[in-house]
Amino acid sequence: MMTPERWQKIKSVLAAVLERPAEERAAFLDHTCDGDESLRAEVESLMAHQEAGDSIVDSAKISSQISLASAILSGEFLSDESSDFDETPDDDIAGISRVGPYKIIRELGRGGVGSVYLGERDDDQYRQQVAVKLIRRGMDTDFVVRRFRNERQILAALDHPNIARLLDGGTTENDRPYLVMEYVEGLPVDHYCDLHTLDTEDRLKLFQRVCAAVHYAHQHLVIHRDIKPTNILVTKEGVPKLLDFGIAKLLTPELAAQTLDPTLTAMRLLTPAYASPEQIKGQPITTATDVYSLGVLLHELLTGHKPYRVDSRAPLEVMKAVLEKEPTKPSTAVMITETTGSGNGSASIALTPDLVSKTRDATPDRLRRRLRGDLDNIVLTALRKDPQRRYASVQQFSEDIRRHLKGLPVIARADTFGYRATKFIRRNRISVAAAAMVLITLVGGIIAVNQQRRRAERRFNDVRKLAHSVVFDYHDAIADLPGSTPARQRMVKDALEYLDSLANEASGDRTLQRELATAYRKIGDVQGNSNMANLGDTSGALASYRKSLAIRRLLAQSDPANTEIQIELAESYERIGDVLRTSGDVSEADHNYQQAINLLETTDNRSQQQKLADLLYRVGNLKGYPRTSNLGDTKGALEYHSRA
Repeated sequence: MMTPERWQKIKSVLAAVLERPAEERAAFLDHTCDGDESLRAEVESLMAHQEAGDSIVDSAKISSQISLASAILSGEFLSDESSDFDETPDDDIAGISRVGPYKIIRELGRGGVGSVYLGERDDDQYRQQVAVKLIRRGMDTDFVVRRFRNERQILAALDHPNIARLLDGGTTENDRPYLVMEYVEGLPVDHYCDLHTLDTEDRLKLFQRVCAAVHYAHQHLVIHRDIKPTNILVTKEGVPKLLDFGIAKLLTPELAAQTLDPTLTAMRLLTPAYASPEQIKGQPITTATDVYSLGVLLHELLTGHKPYRVDSRAPLEVMKAVLEKEPTKPSTAVMITETTGSGNGSASIALTPDLVSKTRDATPDRLRRRLRGDLDNIVLTALRKDPQRRYASVQQFSEDIRRHLKGLPVIARADTFGYRATKFIRRNRISVAAAAMVLITLVGGIIAVNQQRRRAERRFNDVRKLAHSVVFDYHDAIADLPGSTPARQRMVKDALEYLDSLANEASGDRTLQRELATAYRKIGDVQGNSNMANLGDTSGALASYRKSLAIRRLLAQSDPANTEIQIELAESYERIGDVLRTSGDVSEADHNYQQAINLLETTDNRSQQQKLADLLYRVGNLKGYPRTSNLGDTKGALEYHSRA
């Protein structure tokens, strides 16, 4: 078995031989290897992997190869799949019975960082079962312990129903740092979904709850870095809990800076099958890293397969696949038969389309059709190798799933021909020498992009027309029918969802923004305008009117000379005033009416004079009309009545 020392020797010889001209390399290896044929074979094998047909070496690939091998030989992964790594028990942990006020009951698991135990607090305060994690020897330097303590309070602040909470922490009698986490009794998320035969929709909804937890952590400046099924347990109540948040983040940055060899990141914690390309290459980690790992998780939940097909479970082969291969579409993956669990003495299982579909309450063909299209594109967008081309955030990822579940257009689109062609040129720029070919490829890419844009615009306009019809046509057609209130309430709810989704797309489109403002006003009328038949939902009406007001205010600010927009803005203030007056908030109602009056008085539109007079009379009543709620301002009431 290769040791880290052996790898360091191979790496140093490889770096030295690649610095020499090709004609000198054989003699250099003769001298340096000095009869060590195994060493020479390893070096020549790595050289062969790096050399292209014209003997030009891609230094980026060499760096990547060295980084991968260094990672493996350093035993840096938190993966149950990497069974070749050191599993020697820590003598200082073996047989331990207590950590602080916590009695150790049994070991729950062991990873690259340390061991996790089931513990129980049994002091005079209270009893509680917890998970106790002890940092392994070799990682408990003064530097790490200081970082560990500084970050503990940050982790304790992660208070989310889908995140296993940090409860306590400290050091043992021999100064070994430990963390005490909420103990979660449940199944890994993939096992839970299969055991309960969750269909695609239920899996997506469960996944959204995981996304909510990750997004919450990102808002608190914490990146998980090791999202995988075994780190997401689902309780018997169906609540997912994200585990081991922030541990890798606590340990990695400063220790990596201490490493003299830039290719060796011995403290980088990852699981090869769920790690992003930038993690594997040792590049900067961002929230996009978690987006990628969530993409792998979703692929596996939907299909039962990981995104990349590899012939070996060896970490190096898995990581090479992540860097070099394209992920399999979910709709394609569910039709594949794959043998899992082979090796290391475990039983082999044939993962067939029938088996996968049965655990998802479907048939193979029905499952394939369900995944084809939007879900293919959603998963593949999260799995893009370039972090900047993935979803901008976990929230956007989850929102696209919500839109899919609602039947709305999604953001995700399949890679265009132009993009794939550009990537091909970058990988093969020496071979692609003809400028004309480059030009043709770029033109083809532009055409494909335009086609995608036109298709997206058509889908967007379809939703836009549907929202318009729901708001302005369908509701009015049934408003007077007996027993139509539940249908009207559902129609208003659906219409608001449509309008909110359109509002996210309306930036820069003034025509659409005006339509949205009018539609929100119409919905507000249906919800709670006291001057017409309504559903009695005054709080909903106020919210809709305020959405209309916000849009119209921005439009008026950008085009102050537009009289029509000023009149529409006055209408929004008037509607809000009406609702507040009906609710008894006469002071705020008066304020909004005054805003409407000020706007109408500055316009030259004679058609608005009657509306202005009505408003003045209404404000007069609000000031001091004795038969209604008023401000007690009799003088003001007379003034406004005379102005009307």
